Amino acid sequence: MNPEKETLCLISYFAREGLHRHIQSVCNDAISKRGEDPIFRFWKAWAIDMEGSPTEALREYSFLDGKREVQYALNAAMLHAHKRCKLTDQEAVRALEERLQDKNAPEQALLLTAMFYWHSGDFNTAREFAEKVPDYQDEYFCSKSLRGWIDLSCDRTTFVEKSINYFNAVVVDTDEPAQGRSTKKDVEAVLGKAQYLEMKKDYNAALELLNRAVVYFPTFIPALIVKAKILIKAGDWEHASEIAQRVLNKTPSNLEATLLSILFLLVRECRPSVVVSGITDLMKLIDQQEPKNPRLYYKIARAFARLSSGNPHVIQMTQSLVERAHKLEPGRSDYLTELGYQCTLLGEINTALSSFKKASQVDEGNVAALIGVIRCQLAMGKLDDAEQQLEFLLEIQASMGKSPELLFLTGVLKWRKHNNRDALIEKLDEAVSILSEQTKDLVPSLNYYAEFNPQFLLEIIREYLQHCPTEPADPTDPPSPVLEKVMKPIELLVRSVPGSLDGQLLSARVKFASGQVETAQITLSNCLRLDPSCAEAHLLSAQIAFNQENYTAAQQALEQALSLDFQVRDSPQYNLLKARVYGATGEYDEALIVLEHALQLAKASRGGADSAGKRAVAPLNQQDHVSIYLELSQTHLRLKNTSAAQKVIQEALGEFRKTKEEGRIMIANAMITAKKDVDQALGILRAIPATSQYFLKARAQMANLYLHQKNNKRAFAKCYEELVEAYPSVSSYVFLGEAYMSIQEPEKAIAAFEKASALDSNDAELAAKIGKALVTTHDYNKAITYYRNVISGDPTKIYLRHDLATLQWRLGAYDKAETVLKEALQSKKAQAEDVPTLTYRIKTLLLLAKVHKSSNDFKAAIDDLIQAKVFQITVLNKSRGEQPDVIVQQRSMAANICYELGELYSDQRLLDKATSAYGEALKHDETHDKSMLALAKLYLRKGELDGCELQCNALLRVDPSNEEATMMLADLMFRKNKFEDAIYHFQQLLEKKPNNYEALVQFVQLLRRAGRLYECPKFFKAAEKALNRARMDPGLHYAKGLFYRYSNNPREALRELNLGRHPKDGQWSVRCIVAMIEIYLNPDNDNIWEDAETTGVDVTENVKTAEKLLKEVTDRNKKALLEAYCLIATKRKENMEKAMTKFYEIMTNDRSLPASASTASASQVMYPSSPTNANGGGSLGPGEKVNVPCLVGMATALQMMKQTPKARNHLKRVAKAVYTQEEADDFERGWLLLADIYIAGGKFDLAQDLLKKALQVNKSCGRAWEFMGLIYEKEQSYRDAADCYENAWRLVNESDPGIGYKLAFNYLKAKRYVNAIDVCQKVLTQHPQYPRIKKDILDKARGLLRP
Repeated sequence: MNPEKETLCLISYFAREGLHRHIQSVCNDAISKRGEDPIFRFWKAWAIDMEGSPTEALREYSFLDGKREVQYALNAAMLHAHKRCKLTDQEAVRALEERLQDKNAPEQALLLTAMFYWHSGDFNTAREFAEKVPDYQDEYFCSKSLRGWIDLSCDRTTFVEKSINYFNAVVVDTDEPAQGRSTKKDVEAVLGKAQYLEMKKDYNAALELLNRAVVYFPTFIPALIVKAKILIKAGDWEHASEIAQRVLNKTPSNLEATLLSILFLLVRECRPSVVVSGITDLMKLIDQQEPKNPRLYYKIARAFARLSSGNPHVIQMTQSLVERAHKLEPGRSDYLTELGYQCTLLGEINTALSSFKKASQVDEGNVAALIGVIRCQLAMGKLDDAEQQLEFLLEIQASMGKSPELLFLTGVLKWRKHNNRDALIEKLDEAVSILSEQTKDLVPSLNYYAEFNPQFLLEIIREYLQHCPTEPADPTDPPSPVLEKVMKPIELLVRSVPGSLDGQLLSARVKFASGQVETAQITLSNCLRLDPSCAEAHLLSAQIAFNQENYTAAQQALEQALSLDFQVRDSPQYNLLKARVYGATGEYDEALIVLEHALQLAKASRGGADSAGKRAVAPLNQQDHVSIYLELSQTHLRLKNTSAAQKVIQEALGEFRKTKEEGRIMIANAMITAKKDVDQALGILRAIPATSQYFLKARAQMANLYLHQKNNKRAFAKCYEELVEAYPSVSSYVFLGEAYMSIQEPEKAIAAFEKASALDSNDAELAAKIGKALVTTHDYNKAITYYRNVISGDPTKIYLRHDLATLQWRLGAYDKAETVLKEALQSKKAQAEDVPTLTYRIKTLLLLAKVHKSSNDFKAAIDDLIQAKVFQITVLNKSRGEQPDVIVQQRSMAANICYELGELYSDQRLLDKATSAYGEALKHDETHDKSMLALAKLYLRKGELDGCELQCNALLRVDPSNEEATMMLADLMFRKNKFEDAIYHFQQLLEKKPNNYEALVQFVQLLRRAGRLYECPKFFKAAEKALNRARMDPGLHYAKGLFYRYSNNPREALRELNLGRHPKDGQWSVRCIVAMIEIYLNPDNDNIWEDAETTGVDVTENVKTAEKLLKEVTDRNKKALLEAYCLIATKRKENMEKAMTKFYEIMTNDRSLPASASTASASQVMYPSSPTNANGGGSLGPGEKVNVPCLVGMATALQMMKQTPKARNHLKRVAKAVYTQEEADDFERGWLLLADIYIAGGKFDLAQDLLKKALQVNKSCGRAWEFMGLIYEKEQSYRDAADCYENAWRLVNESDPGIGYKLAFNYLKAKRYVNAIDVCQKVLTQHPQYPRIKKDILDKARGLLRP
């Protein structure tokens, strides 16, 4: 595109956008670069004229007089300028009109004239001139593009539809030149066609065209701006923001890109500080680039003020923009009206009233100004004046249709003057309906938000909320129809302006009041993320926390709100909530003080406007006002001041007599009376008329008094029966049915539910209640029959299929449950894939996955979850334009599905797929704690300790109190042999929760390996102190049993473990039994492979006891392993061979081993010394996955059968295997046995390496120290041997006489006679008949001590 063409396209674009100073800048730049050009001089003068300086424009035009190529257009433009002058030169006007009679001009001049008339708004004249040269094109103009734009810009549908033909004639879709010219390079035609497609809402086609334009014309910035605007209309705000930022990166002073960036922040995000900064920069740019553009000031100010969410800093800046516009064009009534409206947003009511009156004086027909006057009068409490003005305006507007603002003001007036709530709600409903209708076909743009006016919608919502409950209702509370009504304007607001903090906050408030607490919390969290300094959000957070009985969090949120805005102290709602928190925590005196202050504030809030006449005092919700009275009376009761409580109630009755809240106060009065006289209380409740909205609640309270105070179940049920007689409605029968259920009369409950269902046969929830009631009677066949009949009779009750399938699943009828669910999927197959249908399919597939999993069809379960995941991703894609809390919920659902899929993969040992599934879950919800924990466990299982640590730390950042993550992190430190770090994490956890026995057990094992077993008892005491019944808890018995076992005290260990194994179905039972069996098989923790032929020790009874206990072990693999060890413990050759066979079977069936490892293991059992396995006994290489317990067991049996080479080959494989904490004891036994073999063979260096490895992972391994001592002893290094034996002696609590003998012997050899005597005496004290220690060591040491 040549420079002249590009410059003229820029001029045309800026003319369409009303950026006249931009045109001047473009023209000046072109003239300075390329020299004097009459066409660019012409457009510069025109822009000066349009800026409001016609005299200066005429001076510019005069330089062009005589230029034939622009003369005709010049005459038209000068005539236009003369007519805009304050003093019109009539003679010049006549002369110019005469010149224009001669229309004989060059083609270029005619097109320039057409372009002038087009941008000046005279489309018919522009079209007339364009038709004179239909096919003209030069370096400046293209007649077809111009004609298309002229037709597209007018308001006549016929011409608009024809415009596309002109654009299509110029824009070609190929790169081939048309008619000898490269027509694809006409950017004006491309922009025109894009705008046409935009008008037709064919955004994809328009964007595709603009994408090509951006490639063809990379320096033409308006193409990017237009693309961003279309993306906004298409709802793709993020992409539009990226393009605006891209433009700003190229040209930081681009006004339109800056404007779009701020619009994105206001509409999509709530970032007040960034918005204020952005508007400040925008105002500087406007001052520099468009200082005389009042319409631009007005246009920006209107939109931004309405999107400000009441932010005073933003409104003050938009107000200054309107003031500038008014200063440039003082005669514009609409500017004064806007100034008045923005003053009302700031609460400057008097100033606003003055502006509205001035606007009315300038233009008596300005309806918006009259509405503004009425708005101010209502705010100032001048209700009579407002009523007169409103009646006058309604008469004027009768012929023009209904106005949402007038409806709103009419409703507010009826409420404030006549206390007519129903009329107010009716007018609000009508206003919302009209607003929805007016805006349903509009698309986002600056003008749209000015007309849509989110601030007005917020006013409507807040007026609704004055008549809504502020907290979730009890089942017996009257339903609030207003809560349902208010959701419509809230959804409209949040859908159009997702970044509206007020909208999000009000949405959370309504959801909380509707009982959707979790959804409200999600929305509220989003609000606090957007603006942590929002005091109102913290107040709502406190209210939700109080509702959830989290009083500490409620108190913290209240303090946070107060620190952010001290004015909340004057809010009755804040004081009511604060008092409730005090009451919940037992601080009744403080609650009383706060409530009395709240009551004073509540009474003051009924006054209307403040004394300064600036801002109306928001009236307190009537329900909250009553709540203050009731809370105050309850506080007096808690302080045992019944007379004061009754006095408060009587005052409330007088205050709210004949209002809808009177019944609620009477109920409170009855409950106070019930503390002294139940019969009198029942009389008060009975007096509440059936017309009261609290009649149901009164009956429910009567029923409770009968049931709990008089223990009269018959009278309890009769209250609900009377309710049904008075109001035979669906809800009454439901309450009656639930009452019967509460007193265990399900048959009567079913009858009540059936009557309710007869009144509303379409209510699926009622059918579900009947089904559940039938299940309660344990008549499962009848329940199944009922579900089937209802489903076959009314296929629309699709969710009952889930109830039926769930029942069949729990009864173990997996095939039938599967059939029902597949039928449910089939019934939805033909329906459109909308969100509700997809959601139903997802729930069905999730339940089907559970059924398949229960029937061990894991492949089908995985397929179900994969399909559910695909559907959920479709739901996510369809929910892009929804409210943030909806998106969060859908993302959470997707994360849960991926998590369940990961769990199935993990169960099937498909670890890579499981890792991928958990990772995908975290992509959907980066705070999904279950997936983070599962991924950490998976990394730990795979030996990827760094990945595990990363996930644990990430989880603890999300949830610092997560016990499992803390335990895993401690275990991780343990596995990395960072014992001190591990101990620190466990101590932190056990200090918070001493009764976390899982952590306590792991901590005992950790302290053992850290060599600090002596620290265990204090944690046992802490657990016992924290809970009275802790001494009897199996978990504590198991932990103590381990402690005594590791301390070489088998008797006490068995006693504790025996206590812990009951009840037999408890979580600790199997673990206790396994530990007991291991102790019985090796009570003294000896090297059982030694002295296989010794008959001095009878182990028969121990083995029999172990075999008896073994019957209680349910884990097949563990049971088989222990059976093999029982056979070894008999020390009979035939039994050892049986044990070898059993170990082989276990290894063959071990699915955790790769096929090669299993084969190798099997071959080693049969041919442990074969040539193919000569390298390390058939080792598959370092770090191989082997069954360590089995290999160690086989090596033990082989060693006891004197087949040492075969045993050594197995143990070498253990030595090369990857160490795991789960098999720590087996690894330790294997290393010790191999070290013993090496010591016997004189390979001390190899033995010492193994012993050091054992001591590295278990500093309490006494046998390792014993073997180390043996090596030093064989090397005749008695001092070193004595040090090693001393450690071993300490670790067995000086209870093993064999170690004591060796220690004393080496003390003797090291000439430490006193130490030798001390050890001998300790051994003889515990074992008086221990052979030879007295003769061999004690006597000799004493003799050597004598002089």
